[in-house]
Amino acid sequence: MKQFFILSLILSFLLLNICNAQKLNLTENKQTDIEFFIPIEKTNLYTRVVGNPEKPIIITLHGGPGAFNVDHEFFRNVFEKDYLMVYFDQRGSGKSDEFIDKTMFTTDQFVKDLDDVINYIKNKYPDKKINLLGTSWGGTYGFLYLLKHQEKINSFISNSGTANIQDNTFALIKHEKQLANKLLKKTDDPIKINRYNDILKKLDTIENSGFNKTFFADMNTIRYEFPKDLGFDVYWAQPEKKSVIDNLLKDPDFYTRNKYTPELLEKVMKKFEYVNEVFHAQESYNNLNILNEISVIKTPILIIQGEFDYAIGVESGKMIYKALKAVPKKDKELIYIKNASHNVPSEEPEQLYNSLTTFFKKHN
Repeated sequence: MKQFFILSLILSFLLLNICNAQKLNLTENKQTDIEFFIPIEKTNLYTRVVGNPEKPIIITLHGGPGAFNVDHEFFRNVFEKDYLMVYFDQRGSGKSDEFIDKTMFTTDQFVKDLDDVINYIKNKYPDKKINLLGTSWGGTYGFLYLLKHQEKINSFISNSGTANIQDNTFALIKHEKQLANKLLKKTDDPIKINRYNDILKKLDTIENSGFNKTFFADMNTIRYEFPKDLGFDVYWAQPEKKSVIDNLLKDPDFYTRNKYTPELLEKVMKKFEYVNEVFHAQESYNNLNILNEISVIKTPILIIQGEFDYAIGVESGKMIYKALKAVPKKDKELIYIKNASHNVPSEEPEQLYNSLTTFFKKHN
């Protein structure tokens, strides 16, 4: 169940292409599609560059931490005619070299890694605007990078990202407490009453834990286990659309387009689990809050999220928008996607498609 969920987070950001595959006709003689490894400190990052080499660059930042980048599936019929897309797997993830040194799985190191990637791409494709598009953790990653090197970035989209991981957790705990208390008032079933009281007790324990080394297990509990009893889904507003992911994973053409095999996908999922657990064993990551810091950012930014996204907290987008005090109003946008949660592309792809393309067109 958990593996399906993790895959759904990654693959739901690939499904817009299904709805829009016929909208763009790519000009073959202007397209490039190359793979290479970018050397960074003590390892190498797998990178795929696809699109129009005459156009501005968009570097995508995948989720996780620890996921992998198959965003070509998502963007091939959305952006690759009008941009040069750079897809790379972060340290220790996907097709990048296996990496197990836990001391280097930190946000500071990942910012350094991204700077190496950007410098490499700038040297390979000089005199081009560079834009960032981060999804989920990738949205947070983008903000962390802008705090250090915003002068290198033309514009940024945070898609279902956050600038306050600590608040995300408190918000989810608060939501689940409210649901549990409402359900307690509606039932006389002693089994259910005991269950809801157990949930409330455990939520109190997690809330006061300091989000320490047990955080990885605690998050699995409040993101996957408790929602089943409380009647909601942290990541889906329209859970019936999960079937689209099942169908995609059964499609041989999906693996061909993304240069994967089912066996390779299984291997990179194990790498994902390792990297993700390492990050969530760090109190500094679990309590990350850069809302005050991002007030220095001046780069044009679009913040976008689903209106029922309990993975990052439904107020996350509003808090980020308010905190971006140095970005002129004409250069910052906040969009909530109706009837969607964390899996926006598979739930409301047209709304997302229009928002992404309109923003990048405006700033490029």
